[in-house]
Amino acid sequence: MARLARSAIATAAAVLLAPAALAAGGEEGSHGLVPAIGLAIVAAAVLAVAFHRLKQPALLAYIAAGLALGLFADELAGAVPAMSQVAHLGLVFLLFIIGIEMDVAGILRLGPRAAVAILLQAPVSIAAVLGIQALAHALGLRVPGLGEAPASWFFFAVAASLGSTAVVVKLLADKFDLSTQAGRVTVLTLIGQDVWAVLALSWVAAQGDGTAGQGGVLALLGSAALLAAACILLSHWVLPRVLAGLSAAPDVLAVVALGWCFLWAEAFRRIGLSAEMGALFAGLTIGRLPQRVEIQAKVSSLRDFFMALFFVALGMSLPVPGARELAGATVLVAIVVATRLVLFSPALLAAGLGPIVSFAVPVNIAQISEFSLLLVPIGIAQGVLSSADGSVISYALMLSVVLSTYAIPANYRIAAAIGRLAGRSGAAVGAPQTAGGAGPGHAAPGDAAHGGPAPEIVFLGYFQNADALARSLAAAAPGLLPRILVIDYNLRNHERVRRLGMRVAYGDVANPETLRHHGVAAAQVVVSTIADEFLRGITNAALLEQTRAINPGARFVATASSEVAARDLLARGAFACITPPAEAAGAYARAIAEALGEEGGAPAAQRM
Repeated sequence: MARLARSAIATAAAVLLAPAALAAGGEEGSHGLVPAIGLAIVAAAVLAVAFHRLKQPALLAYIAAGLALGLFADELAGAVPAMSQVAHLGLVFLLFIIGIEMDVAGILRLGPRAAVAILLQAPVSIAAVLGIQALAHALGLRVPGLGEAPASWFFFAVAASLGSTAVVVKLLADKFDLSTQAGRVTVLTLIGQDVWAVLALSWVAAQGDGTAGQGGVLALLGSAALLAAACILLSHWVLPRVLAGLSAAPDVLAVVALGWCFLWAEAFRRIGLSAEMGALFAGLTIGRLPQRVEIQAKVSSLRDFFMALFFVALGMSLPVPGARELAGATVLVAIVVATRLVLFSPALLAAGLGPIVSFAVPVNIAQISEFSLLLVPIGIAQGVLSSADGSVISYALMLSVVLSTYAIPANYRIAAAIGRLAGRSGAAVGAPQTAGGAGPGHAAPGDAAHGGPAPEIVFLGYFQNADALARSLAAAAPGLLPRILVIDYNLRNHERVRRLGMRVAYGDVANPETLRHHGVAAAQVVVSTIADEFLRGITNAALLEQTRAINPGARFVATASSEVAARDLLARGAFACITPPAEAAGAYARAIAEALGEEGGAPAAQRM
């Protein structure tokens, strides 16, 4: 512990002294956007190492880095607004990936009662918090953490009713919990909240510029409907053909997909909606295409970088708090948690989702959304919110995020405890409901990726050897074929694979995220039937290492062009290694011997 403490002190000192060093480097370096982003990422990296050694979430390290830079790096103040704009790219990428992963029809498949509960969570919470403020006002009471003036009530109600998509999705993804039933209901709820958030922002903006609020919202919805129709038509007739033509070039495919994302992000922004909402819609249209997992895998690294920058910028934007603001923030967070459990859990229980989901989902979304950071400046500019009100909401956001970094990893244990207290204990509380039967905190690998149970056998690529093997299995062991998933980027092979009775998914096997998304984590056997000479950008040895990192228990069958390479793969941990030249040599020798009429030749029937 002493060594960890010394490490934390040393890294913190390095972060705090870094701004002074930057300032000494010259005026241009102290005010430029690129140097500011560089310093922010360095500070985040240094503190992330310290927090990791102290077994604390990385997200806290990012916020702490922002707080340190905001308090001790006055020379960066001019770059903070621009950096915050750049950091919002993380939200764009995040919503784009959510759209790719999300099956909107899944809301309806949960049943009408669950769909109503999910879609009405935000407005019911807003109405409840408005009612609390109105009642306190009528009784002459002052509730810390809520608005005093009636004009400010709506801002506090919205802030207390919306969860943070950025925080929740990141934390659920880190624990591979997005594809459990609780994870899916959580993300669907957040998407519903995003729709209400856009409507709330439109209403507040309409009040500020004097336009008719109702008419402005209706015009906005009409424009959004037209854009959505255009996006759907293009995604149906044009986008699949473009992406299919690029399926053999995954890097170009990713760039085109990002272009599609930013096209609709900008289009939605121009009509008054958020760029994030446009990115979400763009992701939804890509989510039905076979290239979706490969695109998602390549965009994920961009999302992680900009999300780290987003949380650093969030920390830098927070004002210095006083005791009153901190007390108000604490009360506001308590109200957020209470409204989630008291209002949303009964609705989910009534919808028949079971205790574990009904209590885990409110725990997942029990924080204040970063959307509130967009509302606060508007409220202050309109004279509706005071700077103290803005500080309360901002620090409540940070406090709720800090609590979520601990609550979400333990969401099922918390849900079980709440269930016992509420008299809802039982088998349903002990394990979350998942499509694949995964236990608490574990996704059902592969379910979201290719619409079926996790594969037992995975073929990495599909070339001549794999095709011959599949035909041999079709003749000798046809029962194995439905248990096989083929991952291959060549769409021309997909129909052939399906005709043989196997499942197939688009993806570049050189990308470890592709393997993870397609269920390699649950596979028993992983087979690479392609020798290194025909692989692109990777080798059998690298595929073996990637597979072992994702699934240490999987048995990896490799292919090598020489016996030396085969011995190396076996030494690295491969279960077996096939060497086609060596095995073909024996068949050639037997054929030659038979042709010469010498011993060792196989009968003609065996040659067939």
